[in-house]
Amino acid sequence: MFQKKNLLIALIITLVAFSVFPQQKIKLKIASVAPARSPWDIEQRALAQEWSKITGGRVSVAFYDSFSLGGEKAVIQKFRSVRPGQKPMLDGAIFSTIGLNELAPQANIYTLSIPFLIRNQKELDLVLDTYGKDLIAEYNKVGFQMIAWTNVGWLSFYTKDPFNDLPSLKKIKIASAGLDSPILGDSFRASGFNVEDMPADKILQSLKSSGGVRGFFGVHLYAYVTGLSKSINYALEAKLCPVIAGLVISTDSWNEIPDQYKPAMLEAVDRMRKRLDAALEDTDRNYINSMKKEGVTFVSPTEKELSGWESDFSKDIDVIARAAPGAFSIPSFHKIQRLLAETRK
Repeated sequence: MFQKKNLLIALIITLVAFSVFPQQKIKLKIASVAPARSPWDIEQRALAQEWSKITGGRVSVAFYDSFSLGGEKAVIQKFRSVRPGQKPMLDGAIFSTIGLNELAPQANIYTLSIPFLIRNQKELDLVLDTYGKDLIAEYNKVGFQMIAWTNVGWLSFYTKDPFNDLPSLKKIKIASAGLDSPILGDSFRASGFNVEDMPADKILQSLKSSGGVRGFFGVHLYAYVTGLSKSINYALEAKLCPVIAGLVISTDSWNEIPDQYKPAMLEAVDRMRKRLDAALEDTDRNYINSMKKEGVTFVSPTEKELSGWESDFSKDIDVIARAAPGAFSIPSFHKIQRLLAETRK
């Protein structure tokens, strides 16, 4: 009788435990660099709703503006616990190349942004499919899961002065547009470009002054939305390099989510990535058409010219690597170069 009573009590405890455990909520706090109402902002919120639906409300996501938290470098500090045993302030982040590089410098993520290396989304997808696992492994080593990669824009040049080849473009005094860390500016300078680092809020004034810069580099969204495109006459209609973004979640937080939900959650992420890629092509095309209507002339190099530009830039790759120590992987650069050369054939 006593044994039956104990078994009954154990059964009741087990049933209570199983009824309570599924009700435990998991709230992921994620910092994001996505501007309000941008395609990234819209898609990240749609993903949060989809994850909630997939998990029956068990997983919710709250997004925080990275800039209000002090920027991407400051966000990384918030992954650390203030006190032993206390949960960190953040579970994950959507980082640009800046944050991805700070989080795992050994991933050499800037290698994907070496100008003239990767020319379009298809090539970027191929590179990530081929070498993405090696990059992901580096983020795993520092305690993070790479949930999704995407491309937030293609770098281009915008100038007041005309240019028709690489030597003439290199002579024009260009501002870095405040869109990136100094690494890309250092890279262009090492390759002979006349680049001046400048805060974003000073560029328009400098473009309008007689002794100021004569152009800037950035992405089409930045050029058009900020109104800087009204102060230039020419733009390069070619994709210099992708500006990578990645969604990372700490391994500890990811492990809190029951494995049964993860395949469907990752499928939702892949759908989001494809929508973002499609939206980028559409929005870039719209920005180009709008700038053309404003009177901006777009310079379109031929494939042969682009190959020549890439060849000229790659000759300086060792100098570029020395200008930004640790940012690039020269062996990875040559691997990507060979992979894409075969594809282009």
